[in-house]
Formats: sequence, structure tokens, C-alpha cells
Amino acid sequence: MIKPTFLIDTHTHLGWWNSLKECENNLLYSFNNYDLSFILISYDNSEYNYKKNEHLSFEKSLIYLRNFVSRFKGMGMLIWIPFGKTKIDLAFLEKFIIENREIIYGLKFHPFLSRKLITSKRINPYLVLARKYNLPILIHTALDEYSYIDSVKKLALNNKDLTFIAAHLELGSDHLHSLKVIKETPNLYGDTAWVDPSLLKNIVKDNLIGKICFGSDTPIDGKDTLKEDIYQKYLNNFYKLKKSDYDKLMYLNALKIYKIKKENLLNRNL
Repeated sequence: MIKPTFLIDTHTHLGWWNSLKECENNLLYSFNNYDLSFILISYDNSEYNYKKNEHLSFEKSLIYLRNFVSRFKGMGMLIWIPFGKTKIDLAFLEKFIIENREIIYGLKFHPFLSRKLITSKRINPYLVLARKYNLPILIHTALDEYSYIDSVKKLALNNKDLTFIAAHLELGSDHLHSLKVIKETPNLYGDTAWVDPSLLKNIVKDNLIGKICFGSDTPIDGKDTLKEDIYQKYLNNFYKLKKSDYDKLMYLNALKIYKIKKENLLNRNL
């Protein structure tokens, strides 16, 4: 069976499921049990969907995640921006990015959990930061009124110098429209979080294997999220991609999109 040279999960979280500590332990279990070479982690800054006794302020969540990521080789941060009703100190955020740039790999937005369209003017200050510090932008996409991929396409085409990633390839859909949008939008990519791996047939056919990277949403479904059949098929190359394509999907595209240095990867084969 073909194995990827490295394995990067570009879509993982820390948050309050079922507690912050449990989530941390579950993430570490996945990281080690599945021999991941690198993971990108965002702290769940949901604005409408959290347990108040577990919720950290935006500033404290960044510090918490930074401290966690700094403990381990093979981990990096995505800064989840709650761009709905939360007031963010932009001076603090920029200072934090400058001081921790070596472990920050992008920004993350969740339109549904901010109850705000990604094309809202509220995103403008963060586009400035993404441009200034060369940060790609991961955006949750789904079949809800805030999260359609067409909104991400509009944003990407209006900001062609920035890199965007459509998380989930529009969760809840058959993903075919998302592939069409990604094909039409040079600076838009996608991840595989909760995307049925049967879509790989279309991805290969449409010559999009260089624009999709592996991501899982771990540990949203507990410590063994990667044991789910949908992810086991990715991890075991169920659809028998050739080695060059499989490496693109499982790590090479992530290196390119998120500008991860190869020397920062854990080599589990040593």
C-alpha cells in the first residue's frame, strides 16, 4: 500500500469539546497515534456556540494556543478571527502576529459561527494583515446562508494577491459546485474536512489534485476522529492515487499553500 512521505492535517482545533483539557488530550492522541508530521490548529472562537464557563477571550485564546503549539515540534497556529460581534484590539493582534510569526500559518474565519458574510466590510482590517504578513486565509464553507463558497469566490477574485482555502468544500453538498468554483478561481484552494473521498475521482479528472489538501476537523468527533471511515479511506489511499498525487494531497499542497518549511515536519519514519 502506498503511504505518503509525510502527513499534514491542515484543519484541527482546540476548544471546549467537552472541556478544553479533554480537547487538548484528544488532539494529542490523534497527532501521535496517527503519526502526523504536522498539524495546523485554530482555537475555537465561536461567537454563538460555546459554553461560557469554557470560553476564553480572543486575546487569551491566542496566548493559550501559542503556548500549546510551542511545546511540540510539528504544530502551527491558525488565528481564528471572530469577525461578527466581537470587538478585537487590532494593535494587540498585529503585535501578536509579529512576535509569533514563525508559528503562525494563516487566519481562519467561520461565517456561520460569526453570523456574518465573509464579504462583509468587517473582514477588511484582517485582509490588510493577511497581505502585510503573507498569511493564507481558511474560510468555513457550507450550505447555510452565511457560508456558500460563492461568497469566498467573490472575496478571492477581489483580492487576487491573497490565498484562500475553502474548508469542507461546502459542507453538506456533493462538492461538485465547489470544484467548479476552485477551478475558476486561481487563488482559491480547498480542504478535505468531512469531504467524502469518492470526490477524489472528480478532483483527479478535473486536474485539481494540486489545489486540495488533507484536513479532518480533529478532534470535533472525539479523540479518534481519524478512525472514521471517511478519513481511513484517505489515510489508506482507498482510491489508489498514484504516489505523486497522493503526496500532493496529503502534504505537498499544504507545504505550498500554508508555506510550511519541510524542516519543521516530524519524520515519523526515523
